[in-house]
Amino acid sequence: MHLEDCYFAEDVLYFPEGHCWISFRGDKAVLGPDTIIAWITGKAARVSVRQPGTSIEPGRMVASLEGPRHFDVIRSPVRCTVTVANPDLELNPSLVNKDPYGRGWLAEVKVAAGNDVSSSLKSFHEAAPLFEKMITEMGVRCFKEFPDHELYEIGTECSAVLVKLNDLLSGSDSGTVVHVVSDDPTAEVELIRWSDQTGNRLLEARTEANLRHFILKKS
Repeated sequence: MHLEDCYFAEDVLYFPEGHCWISFRGDKAVLGPDTIIAWITGKAARVSVRQPGTSIEPGRMVASLEGPRHFDVIRSPVRCTVTVANPDLELNPSLVNKDPYGRGWLAEVKVAAGNDVSSSLKSFHEAAPLFEKMITEMGVRCFKEFPDHELYEIGTECSAVLVKLNDLLSGSDSGTVVHVVSDDPTAEVELIRWSDQTGNRLLEARTEANLRHFILKKS
C-alpha cells in the first residue's frame, strides 16, 4: 500500500512512535524499520543492532541507523530478548533502505509473556493517518526505488549532467539507482533520449516547483 508515493507493507503491525514494524511467529517475532525511517535517514552507512541475548523493554532501542541525513533510533514495541541480529546488515547496511520489509529486517526476538501491545501496535490502516502526518511534517520524499547515488545539478545544462551521470554509472554495478535533480527544462526529454540510447532505465520523472526529479537504473 502507498501513501504519498511511500510503500508500506500491510502484513505487519506498526509501532509508529518507534519507527518499527513487527511480525509475530508464535512467541517469536521479527522486527524491522518502517518506511519513514528508511527514507529520512538517507543511504545507511551503518546499522547497529542489539546483540543476541540482550533483553529489551518496550520503547527501548533495538537498533540504530547512521546515514548522511540523520542518526536515528528504532525502538521495540514489546518486551523481548534478541535471538538473532540480521548478519547481512554489516556488509550491506542499505538493505534497510532498499528492502525494509524483506532483507532489511533488523532482529529476530523472543517475546516475553504478558506483553500488552493492544494500545501501541497498529495495523497499516490504523497507522495510516499518523504516517500521513509524519510524511508531511518531516518532508519525506519517496521514489519507486531507493537511490544509491544522488546528483543535484542546479544551474547545470543537461548535457553536462549526462557526462557526470555516465561517468558515475561506468564504474557502477548493474542495478545501481541514481536520483538526478535538475532545473533544466529540457532534462526530461534529454534523459528519455539517453535511456533509449544507453538501454538504462528511467524509472520515474517528477516535477516539484521548478525542480525535476529523475530516478534512473543501470541495466
